[in-house]
Amino acid sequence: MDERTENNLPAFTATGAEKLTALLMYIAAYIYTLCSVSDNKRLWFGVFVLLFVLMVEYIDRGVPRPKESWIWLGCLLLITFCVCIGRGWPAYGESGSPEYSILAVHILAVWWVLSRSGKLAAGESGRLLPLDALNGFIRIPFGNFFLRLRCLGQGIKDLTRGKGRGRSTVFGVAAAIILGALLLWWSVSSLSSADSGFAELTGGILAMFSLEPGERFREFAVRFVLSLPVAAWLFGLIAGSVRMAPEKLRAQREGTESLLRKICIVPAGVWIAVTAVFAAVYLVFFAVQASYLFGAFARRLPEGFIVSEYARRGFFELCRVIVINFTLLWLVTRTSAKPVRGSCAAMVMCTLLLAAGMLFAVVSISKLVLYISCFGFTPKRLQSSWLAMLMLCGCVCAAYSLWTGKKSFRFWMVFGAVTMAVLNLF
Repeated sequence: MDERTENNLPAFTATGAEKLTALLMYIAAYIYTLCSVSDNKRLWFGVFVLLFVLMVEYIDRGVPRPKESWIWLGCLLLITFCVCIGRGWPAYGESGSPEYSILAVHILAVWWVLSRSGKLAAGESGRLLPLDALNGFIRIPFGNFFLRLRCLGQGIKDLTRGKGRGRSTVFGVAAAIILGALLLWWSVSSLSSADSGFAELTGGILAMFSLEPGERFREFAVRFVLSLPVAAWLFGLIAGSVRMAPEKLRAQREGTESLLRKICIVPAGVWIAVTAVFAAVYLVFFAVQASYLFGAFARRLPEGFIVSEYARRGFFELCRVIVINFTLLWLVTRTSAKPVRGSCAAMVMCTLLLAAGMLFAVVSISKLVLYISCFGFTPKRLQSSWLAMLMLCGCVCAAYSLWTGKKSFRFWMVFGAVTMAVLNLF
């Protein structure tokens, strides 16, 4: 008797979509390895993303589609398109920096898979972002790292158990595809040797799939070996997200919320005193440094500054203050023994922290505007302005949630993703 039967566990079964996707993932993962070494790496990156999207949609075709998933898919495809046409995240130089755009595509792809399969912990993007990131990048793909082998094994087992015409048809189709691909490669190779123009057009692609002994074949073999763990991770993410039981996701969410409740141990008065000190420091700073901070509004530079240094210092000041304020705000709201919205003093102090962040953001934007008006527009300055606007939007959203109790973190995430995607067009 099978061990699973003895333990009353359901036998492993793979759907037809999983079996086919597990096989196609070999091709997609190999193409992924070409994205960093090929002369046509931008084109291969676009081909890979297209295959990835099609495979996700194929496996998830029976899963209800959340409306939010369209946003992440749109951002994913827009940034990929920008990479393919030679644009990227604004940086020094005319062509931008595609590395940052490609990194953004990876993050958006994981988030889209979770959203498309309905496996975001809170049902939508928002306050459980750390749990969703842990699931999307580690738990689901690595927890299902060998799922592709199991699906392929199930497919082979089904073929060997098949009988009659159905089994012969499957083997016949597989053999026809393999033989057709080999003959096509042979034909293109022969035509390339006969015509130099055709050889120039197809030489790079043939070299990447070389089957002749030699250096090219060794490169092909190395890339194929490297593609195996990539394919295992990708398939684990795609198929594992669909297979993840809602009960397991609910248990993770409840466990996280329970942990957050357990750390609510700091007396509210302690945090009120701490935030009051921060608010006082900011008020003194604004009063003492008013001419330095608000000089850009009057188009007047502080003594000893040049415009570029003035703008850069203002931007990095903003980044530091926002990181400090949001860290403190998270600690106050998550560890206070009394809910912040239940204390008027705590609400006022948290609002002052956010107001300070907003003021720093506005000051930073004013300095960047002065910089651009003096020296002209560049993509790098656009990037800095976008980051300052994003931080300002974050402060506004946090203040809105603080006073209304309504969720706004998802709006901030969507705003950041959409504007970042559009930014790649410049």
